Amino acid sequence: MFKKHFLKILVGICISVILILLTLRQIDIKKSLELIPSVNYLILIPAILVYCFTYVLRSIRYYYILLPLKKTKVFDNFPYTMLGFFANNIIPLRLGELIRAKVTGERLKVSRSSVLATIIIERLFDVIMFVSFFFLIVMVMSFPEYIKRSFYILTVIFFICLLALYIILIYKDNAFKVLSKVSVTSSLKSLITNFLDRFTSGLIVLKTPSVLIKTFILSGILWGTESLFIVVVAYACGIHISIIGGIFTVIVIGMGSIIPTAPGYFGVFELMGILALSILSVNKDPAFICTAICHFLQLVIIFSLGIICIIKTKLSFSDLFKFAKDKSN
Repeated sequence: MFKKHFLKILVGICISVILILLTLRQIDIKKSLELIPSVNYLILIPAILVYCFTYVLRSIRYYYILLPLKKTKVFDNFPYTMLGFFANNIIPLRLGELIRAKVTGERLKVSRSSVLATIIIERLFDVIMFVSFFFLIVMVMSFPEYIKRSFYILTVIFFICLLALYIILIYKDNAFKVLSKVSVTSSLKSLITNFLDRFTSGLIVLKTPSVLIKTFILSGILWGTESLFIVVVAYACGIHISIIGGIFTVIVIGMGSIIPTAPGYFGVFELMGILALSILSVNKDPAFICTAICHFLQLVIIFSLGIICIIKTKLSFSDLFKFAKDKSN
């Protein structure tokens, strides 16, 4: 896997290094380090609990997304949801979601292609909340024009993706008819047909209003809780921002995660965090310390819960890499 994608991995690492250098150029390293002893570390304890709770919310939300496809216990998917985030932080090229789809499909006895479709729906709901929160925030805060333009572009891309998925779901039968007339080998045609059939079955949530409403509400609670984590860590660092400011910071960092970097989102997390907090009138030195602590705590929590889930599910690190290389449905 690494040999095949060596160039992409190298590019991601180079981008991370460049972003880290850009981040360090904006701050006074000595002044930033001097701020570390002033952090109230006791306040970080509730922040850690808040961030752990976001993964509980993710698991509950995914239960509802998966519900039209298969009824499971509410927390059956928690270990596999956690493994996806864990894998994204140790394996390059954002293969964590693919690994999660394969592990979830195998362990919960659901088509992996269908599970992949539900994960895409899950990510689309994240974008829905980003867009919804942003338009609410714009009503009470003013932002640089380039920030607004970036979100407008994101909104357009999101609606195009959502429309494409809906068209695939509604016109699945027509797609099969077109495919039957395409001149390709029978084995390839069968492979595409099977994948499309299983994939669209995972999109059935788009035709289930009750599940969509519950998923939307849970997404709002989830990202509100994630924003609370930022607010609490900021408070521990002597920075006072509102929950609105926390939501804005989470959105900006989330936008930055689109940039292909090394595993762990190093560089982009810190750079975008400083950008968001600077817009909120926070000095860049404490903003850097706050962002760095947020990133560190997130990685520690993800790694800790990920390792626990690996042990619980009786997987191994080699299994994760095997799933990353496996191309079966």
